[in-house]
Amino acid sequence: MSDLPEPSGTTHDACHHAGIGRRGFLGLASSTLASVGLASLLGAAPANAAPAVQPDAPLRFALVTDTHVNVDTPQSTMYLTQVWASIAARTPDLVLHCGDITDTGRPDEFERYAEVLPAALHGRMHYSPGNHDVRWDPSAKEQYHSHFGPSPYSFDAGGVHFIGFDPTQALQEPGHYGPGGLEWLEADLKRLRPGTPAVLFQHFPMGNTFYYVDDQPAVLDLLADYDVRGIFAGHIHKEVVSRFNGLTQIGLNAVRNGALYYWVERTVASDGTPVLRVSRVNVAADGTETEVPVADMPLASNGLGRPQRPRGVRLGNVAGGLLPVSVRLDGDARPAQVAVDLYPQTIFGGAAAPVWKPLTPEPDSDRRRWEGTVDVSSVVPGTQRLRLQVTAADGTWWEDTALFEVERGAADPRPRWEYQLPGSVQGGIATIGSHDGQAAVIASSSGDVVALRPRHRSPATRLWHAQVGPVYRLPAVDAGSRTVFVPSADHRLYALDAADGRQKWAFDAGAPVLSAPLVTEVDGQERLFVSAGRTLFALDAASGDALWSVPGRGFSSGRAASDGRRVYTAADDGYARAHDAVTGAPLWSFSMATGTENHIALYSGWDNVVAVGDGVVVVGSVSSSWGLDAATGTLRWKLAGSAMYAPALVLGDGTVLLTTEVGVMSRVELATGKVRWQTNLAVRVFNAGVVIADGVVWAQSADGKLLGVKLADGTRQGQLQHSLVHCFSTPAIAGDVLVVGNQNGTVTGIELP
Repeated sequence: MSDLPEPSGTTHDACHHAGIGRRGFLGLASSTLASVGLASLLGAAPANAAPAVQPDAPLRFALVTDTHVNVDTPQSTMYLTQVWASIAARTPDLVLHCGDITDTGRPDEFERYAEVLPAALHGRMHYSPGNHDVRWDPSAKEQYHSHFGPSPYSFDAGGVHFIGFDPTQALQEPGHYGPGGLEWLEADLKRLRPGTPAVLFQHFPMGNTFYYVDDQPAVLDLLADYDVRGIFAGHIHKEVVSRFNGLTQIGLNAVRNGALYYWVERTVASDGTPVLRVSRVNVAADGTETEVPVADMPLASNGLGRPQRPRGVRLGNVAGGLLPVSVRLDGDARPAQVAVDLYPQTIFGGAAAPVWKPLTPEPDSDRRRWEGTVDVSSVVPGTQRLRLQVTAADGTWWEDTALFEVERGAADPRPRWEYQLPGSVQGGIATIGSHDGQAAVIASSSGDVVALRPRHRSPATRLWHAQVGPVYRLPAVDAGSRTVFVPSADHRLYALDAADGRQKWAFDAGAPVLSAPLVTEVDGQERLFVSAGRTLFALDAASGDALWSVPGRGFSSGRAASDGRRVYTAADDGYARAHDAVTGAPLWSFSMATGTENHIALYSGWDNVVAVGDGVVVVGSVSSSWGLDAATGTLRWKLAGSAMYAPALVLGDGTVLLTTEVGVMSRVELATGKVRWQTNLAVRVFNAGVVIADGVVWAQSADGKLLGVKLADGTRQGQLQHSLVHCFSTPAIAGDVLVVGNQNGTVTGIELP
């Protein structure tokens, strides 16, 4: 156990590479990557290579994205083979890949990718991961890093500073940078000489109509203070050029869509200033190339759209559902329109067209002051965001956000305190008993584990702190609240003393432990069931000794269920299964998905939290939920909708509470699947799930809302926007306080009505 310094949000996995950079990291390959070797980095630029181009020399490079290589579809490498041949013939100085290299991040997909990459491009490649490379990955990015090196990182070529940024998250779909990622980026930019143009390449585009990264406003704020000239991005599988906030962002079409890539040359524009000239190259089956101009990315100007940056934004108090807005501009601004809209908080890793409300220029202000109101009557109580766009006549713009408060009502929850952890609180919150009441145990992706005693109206008291490896899933607690079991991506399951956080034992699972452990009693003894890699383990809870294991199953990042006789699981090989809880012997299996191996991995129950009660096992995939006979695995009922992410709650009265990923909550009879009531919350609900207090179900949405529903009939009761970044952490009730965490590592104590 160690003492945790005053939390500041400055520690994050990304920060481990600060001050090293890609070359420095790869220069450590003889020790840190000795088992891999540079030859397996799939063409990544070598560790100690000199810059491919000197600063005063021309710069020529290629861009590719979204290759989505998989072993089930020959088409996935046919286009790519044509693209590589064309790029190699041009002998580029470097090649940037903007992610989704593979379709599911499986080892055989990386191997297939390596097979088609020509030797001529080895040492020229630079990568940034995509969500498909890491979301379904049992190694929690170990596969990616062993093949391609660290992320984020930066390098210089041709007088341009390139930043390979990485907002991807283990086991999650959308992007998030977090405080650590932002600190890394700022430290990297601070080292540049003034006037050095920087270009960022990553998987997700930002701004415009794109909301794939939940904390992108903070990133845009940071970039505005430095000489960042452009962004290259993938993910959207289409070509989109945006000029805003001093940036030229080019969203790239996908190699998955055809044999195409982008060619970039540093040249001089008609006004004599340097630009990166970008064109698209389409490659026909016979090798014929068609090159189409796309855009110029200015390197030396002040940045397109920058004159429109507001000098000040003032928001008044909400009255009658209307929010007064006042915007001041600098004298060099030439706005054609100043408009506002509510930030689309509910958009989960997607795109949304704004509904702009134009403001009006104040008389005699020379168009420097613009005012108006915006209707916020539909907004949930709490802290909210307004988005602002100042557009020039040439179509360039500046976009920004501002915060405002919506008053809470008597039936709405109220945040009372916050506690900051490094990393992301993604794994959920467990509760333990203490000598004077309940405490909450919270673990983060930085490996910090704390026990907090919540207070109703005053800050929580920290009882202890422990350090383990990165945690992405919910810890478990034994029946007597004596031991906390913490799963970690460092391949271990830790048993910590609930009284002081000291380690009792650690079990090496041989692979990242990315599932939530289950504690249950079997034959009078407490047992642990947990998945790691593609193996299901049964452990003695007291000693951590392995009792049995079942290898060769599918990957699971969910949680098993058990009735003391059998243990029930679901995995990415398409099956829900039952095993004898004592011996591990297989008892039955149920097919949840069919098709190619790739299709099954994406769409089966890879993240399923299984539930069992009254002889019925509840399992789910990304499209359906099933009630199965616990003894035989035969189908009793089936419901449309994915309820596999949010933990199902068996209520003890013959019903189960199911919550789908699109926010449809249903109280269902276990025996028949008959729906007693159903409520559509119209929000995304993933691993966060629900808790029940005083007859009210509180659902934690992915977009930071807490929504109340009466358990008796499903009617709505109370709501709160407590976070503006994503929440994947299952909340817990500790004493009389609801405790929840978010992807910024913020733990919030909330007073319920």
